[in-house]
Amino acid sequence: MRIAPPVVFGLRLSVLEGSLWSVYWSIVAGALMIKLFEALGANTRELAILAALPSLASVFGVFAARFLQARDARKPVVLWSEGVSRGLWLLLPVVLVLPGRTAVWFVLGVMAVSHSIHSAGAVAWLSWVSDLVPEQIRGLYFGLRNAIAGVLGVAGFLLASRWADRVEAETGKGPEYLRTVLILVAIAVLFAAASWLALLLQPIRRMKRFVKAGWGTLLDTLRERNGRRIVLTWTGLMFAAGITNAVYGQFFVKRLGIPLQGMAYYGLAFWGVSTLAMPAFGRFADRFGNRTLMIVGWLGVFWQPMLSVYTPNDMPHVLLCLPWTILVDAVAGGLFWPALQLAQTNLVIAQAPSEGRAGLFAVLAAMSGLAMILGTLAGGEIAQRIGEGQEFPLFGMPLDDLRFPLLLGTALRLAFGLGVFLIREPPRHEEAVTGRQAFRAVWRLLLGRAD
Repeated sequence: MRIAPPVVFGLRLSVLEGSLWSVYWSIVAGALMIKLFEALGANTRELAILAALPSLASVFGVFAARFLQARDARKPVVLWSEGVSRGLWLLLPVVLVLPGRTAVWFVLGVMAVSHSIHSAGAVAWLSWVSDLVPEQIRGLYFGLRNAIAGVLGVAGFLLASRWADRVEAETGKGPEYLRTVLILVAIAVLFAAASWLALLLQPIRRMKRFVKAGWGTLLDTLRERNGRRIVLTWTGLMFAAGITNAVYGQFFVKRLGIPLQGMAYYGLAFWGVSTLAMPAFGRFADRFGNRTLMIVGWLGVFWQPMLSVYTPNDMPHVLLCLPWTILVDAVAGGLFWPALQLAQTNLVIAQAPSEGRAGLFAVLAAMSGLAMILGTLAGGEIAQRIGEGQEFPLFGMPLDDLRFPLLLGTALRLAFGLGVFLIREPPRHEEAVTGRQAFRAVWRLLLGRAD
């Protein structure tokens, strides 16, 4: 399999770009933000809104897709949207002069705008980069890229969390802690800027059959039964995931007392397992199909919130950082969630041609994003209405305001996930290759000569 040298250069840059972005994202969209909001005095409902913001922002990808229907401008859209999105975080020092409640909503506003603009760039990025990767090795390449980026992102977050935990232990969540978080965000923006420069240097492949079109073409793929099944199944799963997403971080911090460093170890276990498993899952998808991989991923993720439901608040921490049940949750999540997401992305890529891919991805992102934010807000509202720390039994299980949404989310993951059995694998357009050929091609692409 021969890949042109400019494409090899671009795909190597994509691994570097994704790794730098992952460090930035682990700080501005991770557990550190929960600590920041707690320091600002946020309540359970506001923390649920924080968890929902990335999903809410995905709705704006539809507008980017409509723009791309009128012109082949994928790279400029990515560069402009990512540049503005990442630069907005430089506004955060304003919270130092704002009162508590105003500061909470100011940060929520900055995050909402930043995530929304980023969502527009993500639509264009998927269409742009997927065109560069040969179909026969697409699963393996994206699996390796995501795993490498994930591990480096967690490593960056681990260093940041150690610094933040040390400052919190010495000074509490006062002004010094707030300044430390803002410094960490500024460092994250530096990584984001370096990632943006890598995007700038990557090549772009022009669309082969670009035709200007209107809003109606965004829904073309949904007129196909399989396109609808992919979108509706993923949308249902994201609604269920949103209910658990609303309380997961709060449960770890408030109920189990897991420090930021423990959260970093959770992420390290997640991405460490992912790094080992994703190359194999990528090749599994290339050989047996993304539908089969999606089924495997769903079977591995729907039950995971129950590990938290059955974890007592006083369970001893393994290695002084995590209860063993939460460590199992991290390992299972690292094994199956990336597999599920990889299968979903590859099904979208295979379902739509290059010129319609941005539209399908945008519609999928918008619908699943709306579903996740509805689920997240519902989970947060349920927890808020039950009351902070209120406990009650249900079918013999001791539940409280945070455990009940986890139980409900588990049941909905099981129900909505049954739709994966209705999805059909889109036909391949390129000849399949053996596992040895695929690994050799990706190895040469990432580390070998570009000829």
